[in-house]
Amino acid sequence: MIHLLAQLPVPRDIPLELPAAEGLIKFVLIVSFLAHILFVNLMVGGATLTLVFELLGLRRKEYDRIAHAIASTVTVNKSLAIVLGVAPLLAINVLYTVWFYTATSITGTAWMGVIPLVIIAFLLTYLHKYTWNPRKGTRSVTGKLLHAAILLPAVLLFWFIPIIFLANINLMLFPEHWREVGGLFDAAMLANVWPRYLHFMLASLSVVSLFCVWWLGRDASLASVETT
Repeated sequence: MIHLLAQLPVPRDIPLELPAAEGLIKFVLIVSFLAHILFVNLMVGGATLTLVFELLGLRRKEYDRIAHAIASTVTVNKSLAIVLGVAPLLAINVLYTVWFYTATSITGTAWMGVIPLVIIAFLLTYLHKYTWNPRKGTRSVTGKLLHAAILLPAVLLFWFIPIIFLANINLMLFPEHWREVGGLFDAAMLANVWPRYLHFMLASLSVVSLFCVWWLGRDASLASVETT
């Protein structure tokens, strides 16, 4: 083990005391991450279902109204996901500094690319939301397709960005592979990444489906969409 640590591309430890008790930081990490990932699930799943229902709405108008109702929640859940993501990011940096730093440095280009990618995805969701005029119920098929095309790249980004996060966090757990990994692709091919990815994406669709059962089941929800 000592021989392995001596060969790692990072310092073996950082000689600084933790700002709080280790147990407290772990508690903050777990609780804040659970809150964060809930709204990430709602954001990713909500954007995906919005696109699906909007495309289905090309043939049946009621699906278009459902898509509009779900779209109104995506940007709100996005904001909550961002705010609630600060605490777990800080906590993981404090607790697992060496491992997190090393993983992010190995996947550095892709990791730094997360920031512009999420900005583009968020801007597209806002553009899609505020260019949706429910009064234009007689929009042409071409107009509806162009509007759905605004959301498509955002959904693709929402499905791609988790690969970067999961590959990076998973890489932390396997320091014996650090010297073998040359970037995001190598990190994504390590064990557990794709099963975790599929679990996350299916969970996003499941969580947002349960949320929509409640959200769309409210009497005022679709009624408000119809009258706006």
